[in-house]
Amino acid sequence: MADPRFYDNHGPMALADLAGAIGAEVHHSGTATSVHDVSDIHAVRAGELCYVVKRPLIAALAAKPGAVVLTTPAFAPECAALGLSVLQHADPLAAFARAAQTFYPVAGRALGPAGNDRIDPTARLGNNVTVEFGAVIGPQADIGDNTYIAANAVIGRGVCIGRNGFIGPNASVIYALLGDRVIVHGGVRIGSDGFGYASSPAGHAKIPQLGRVIVQDDVEIGANSCIDRGALGDTTIGEGTKIDNLVQIGHNDTIGRRVILVAQVGLSGSVNVGDWAVLGGKVGVADHVDIGPGTRVAAKAGVSRDLAAGQDYAGFPAQPAALWRREVATLRRLTKGQKRRDE
Repeated sequence: MADPRFYDNHGPMALADLAGAIGAEVHHSGTATSVHDVSDIHAVRAGELCYVVKRPLIAALAAKPGAVVLTTPAFAPECAALGLSVLQHADPLAAFARAAQTFYPVAGRALGPAGNDRIDPTARLGNNVTVEFGAVIGPQADIGDNTYIAANAVIGRGVCIGRNGFIGPNASVIYALLGDRVIVHGGVRIGSDGFGYASSPAGHAKIPQLGRVIVQDDVEIGANSCIDRGALGDTTIGEGTKIDNLVQIGHNDTIGRRVILVAQVGLSGSVNVGDWAVLGGKVGVADHVDIGPGTRVAAKAGVSRDLAAGQDYAGFPAQPAALWRREVATLRRLTKGQKRRDE
């Protein structure tokens, strides 16, 4: 369920009406006669819509009574056998994107004050809060004691920032909850859309991003870094983590405690980085990869698979650093001999 501090839900809708709106067919009505929200399959509750495109995930729905499932015609009978309400569509992800747009047509908009006030009248500012010239604070935002909001920063609707924080010039913080003593340097973008689309021959349909960014205490985020909000769940940055300049953190990533991310690290969506891990400059990580606690990844490495805890990795694709060094040394010896022959 999307956080109502940030998103306005336009539901509920009758099951048949929703099916018509997204071009789906009611395969089985089940116990749900209406739908009031969209959700991830692992968090879905009664009366909420999720989608399934992989058979192994169907088993998880057995513990979700009253849920509404959007799936392919091939999987629809299996979902209906669980007693669930089932909508079928040839492309469930594209149909789910339309459903999310139906419930949240203005997600990503209406962030700041509605009138001419730079600080919305409903915003709550603690003691000794400084707001420099040009900064904007949206409705229901909550700023803790002794926090400093620099010039031209934007604090969106419903955002919570703890005590003793710093939000740098031209930074934007939307759809986010920040803890105490969080430092956000200039130009940072927290809570922007995740990169989520349902691709088909008709084009790339935007999937509304309905999650949040959670930043725990004592995190520092370097200039011009970007942290995307979750698609349905949250993007989370653990306590004491330090993020350098120009780092990209994708939607639904989970960064552990006291992690170091050096400049130009790029994390795809749904990446998990364990506590105390260190990623060197320009490390790139593919989606749905787990990096174990205490793992160190050398600069410019490309991580395309899970990495074990407490190990050192380097190269592209990333492999144990000792093995990578041997391979580089061997290649150097081979090419050195080739160079002599070429001369």
